[in-house]
Amino acid sequence: MNGRKSFVFESLGFGFKSLVDHVRLFVFVLLAETAIVALVIGVIGLLNMAFIKAVIMSQALQDYQECVGYNCASVVYQSGFSLMSLVSANIISLLISGVVLAIFFTGLDLGLKRIALDLHDRGSSSVKTLFSYFSIAPKALVAWILYCLIVGIGLICLFLPGFIALLRFAFFPYFIVDKNVGPIDALKMSYEATKDCVWDVFAFWVALKIIIYISLLGWIGIVITVPLSTLAYAYFYRKLVPGNNYSTMREQGYIKSAM
Repeated sequence: MNGRKSFVFESLGFGFKSLVDHVRLFVFVLLAETAIVALVIGVIGLLNMAFIKAVIMSQALQDYQECVGYNCASVVYQSGFSLMSLVSANIISLLISGVVLAIFFTGLDLGLKRIALDLHDRGSSSVKTLFSYFSIAPKALVAWILYCLIVGIGLICLFLPGFIALLRFAFFPYFIVDKNVGPIDALKMSYEATKDCVWDVFAFWVALKIIIYISLLGWIGIVITVPLSTLAYAYFYRKLVPGNNYSTMREQGYIKSAM
């Protein structure tokens, strides 16, 4: 990764430029995503209507809405038992709904990452790509769970290892989309690809977080931060992993033969 220091700024520049150059595409992506999210959440809501009604009509919720000041702490504590009983009574449907929603949003995230890679690789993509990766969403969800566990345990036990894991494993979704590998391989590939550029990934992460936090000061920032960060990560990923095939990665040392 020669000259990689400039990739921090190049990645952010690519994100901004691609967002502006393909603003029409991302507007349609936003509209399509909003519509399908509303539809799926609506269906999930209908399937759990009994639980939702029970929560709305519960005395615990009414007490919480009427509490004032320090009294709220005791109200929340006392109402927790009744609300937990409602959750327990509907635990199966809630778990199924949670898994379905997790897979659904993971699929959308993979589709958006594929769009970003397409824009980098060939300068074009389409809205339908957003919905093309639900078939591999379950394994991506497993990878997300493993990623969160690794980072979480590292942060709890010793902060620094957890933060390093946060950075080095961060590119695993792009390996899943780009190489169609499993959760473990994707995490390993991300770890290997970032082995010589941890500080560069850290600088990129910090710069991107600053831009995101500034953008979130206005409502429009919420709309642009997700595609912007996805595009920037896609550019950085392509610089970490030159070429577009598995053998090239192995030859250049990004994948160990043991994998």
